[in-house]
Amino acid sequence: MSTKEVVQKYLTAYTQLDYATMESLTTDNFVFEDPAFPHLEGEHARGMFKMFIQGAPKTGAKFTVVEVDSSEDDPSHKVTAKYDASYNFEGRPVVNHMSSVFLVNNDGKIEKQVDTFDFSAWASQALGIIGMLFGSFGFLRAQVQKRGADKLEAFLRRDREARTAN
Repeated sequence: MSTKEVVQKYLTAYTQLDYATMESLTTDNFVFEDPAFPHLEGEHARGMFKMFIQGAPKTGAKFTVVEVDSSEDDPSHKVTAKYDASYNFEGRPVVNHMSSVFLVNNDGKIEKQVDTFDFSAWASQALGIIGMLFGSFGFLRAQVQKRGADKLEAFLRRDREARTAN
């Protein structure tokens, strides 16, 4: 599979809420970064996607791939993509337009995914008037990051307990 095909398969799995396929396409030390989760590695990075996928029935999350592009002669194995996420965040509808850069290793596994999106636009949708007024301020971003990290830790703890019980 080419690096572009790896990323297409990964993003297609995301749109189909297929965590097992996504996990199979990432390295053990997979790194994810975005404005809400500034740096996640390994279990935390993969766990964030698992949390989103398992929460999709409740949030109505839908993911749409807009574009995937790469230069096959690029020795860095970098692939760029654009995708949209639509979901409800605490009852508020959100449409988030993301741009991603993926690094794929020689074994055809994704090592790193860096997503960017307009945090202020996201905050305006997700947090209502507070997001509209303060979405461009660092303190609100820090609060969102802390809250996201706390939710992820709680999810990972429950997930580990569930796997241990089985």
